[in-house]
Amino acid sequence: MKEEVSMNQQEHRKIAYSKMDVIKLDTKCLYAGKLERIKEWHEKSHAHPFCEILFVLSGKGETSVNGKVYPIEKGDIVIYNPQTVHEESTTGVAGIEMAFFGITNFQVSGLPADHLIDKDASPVIHTKKDMEKFDFYFRSLVEEVYADKQYGELIAKYWARLILLGILRLSNISEAKFVTNAIFTRIHQYLSHHFTEIESMDQICDELKISKYYLSHVFKNYMGIPPMQYITTRRISYAKKLLQETDLTATAVGEECGYKDHVLFFKAFKKLEGITPIAYRRQASGPRMSTEEELKKSKEENK
Repeated sequence: MKEEVSMNQQEHRKIAYSKMDVIKLDTKCLYAGKLERIKEWHEKSHAHPFCEILFVLSGKGETSVNGKVYPIEKGDIVIYNPQTVHEESTTGVAGIEMAFFGITNFQVSGLPADHLIDKDASPVIHTKKDMEKFDFYFRSLVEEVYADKQYGELIAKYWARLILLGILRLSNISEAKFVTNAIFTRIHQYLSHHFTEIESMDQICDELKISKYYLSHVFKNYMGIPPMQYITTRRISYAKKLLQETDLTATAVGEECGYKDHVLFFKAFKKLEGITPIAYRRQASGPRMSTEEELKKSKEENK
């Protein structure tokens, strides 16, 4: 069931999973373990094709991520996104003890798959007042892996997920942004890329081969709003950008955003922003000279 790998005085015990999960979640804990380092230790640079998360149980040292050095000490969580080149070491005569695990099959909105932090963010999170809680979580995860008891694999898997959610809470990442559902990811990507073209729920369902009920249920569960409301929000946001950055008439802006009927565009814009597209442009850009032709078009569009 478990495979031991010894490397640089480090012990990995991989978790094997049965084909049937009690709870159907997509996240997978690939392995977990604990390592104790002797003084003046330095590990060679390496990377993983998945996300690896470490917790400093005791001692202190430093980690180098993509050439930048970060000090780490007891209570710190270290996050390595997939393919992130990193290496750990101890400083001086101080040793370090860390718990760790690898996890995959998750997504945070706005980030690539299996990435927990932005590429420019610090990989080190200080748990501070939550140190004891995370210490308990990580030690419990490692204990389940090493104990080799009945249901140990499942329990360890959910300890890993609990840690992941704890990190998201600690980092103030909203629950709506944490995506564990592959279907939602497909829906969100499709709506984000085609919001100016989508005309109905039927179009989305036909493209993604899912029912209206499932589409609405899954999307609202993660985003808090129905799919078509999300499309309207994206369109109006894009319209505001065009009104500020281009000289297109309000009608043309509406067409660019997917509104074939400029009256519907004006109604949708005013409902969300409280003012008309033309008034928004004037408010955003300040007073400016208008040609007689532009004034004429503005009057027609405001009818």
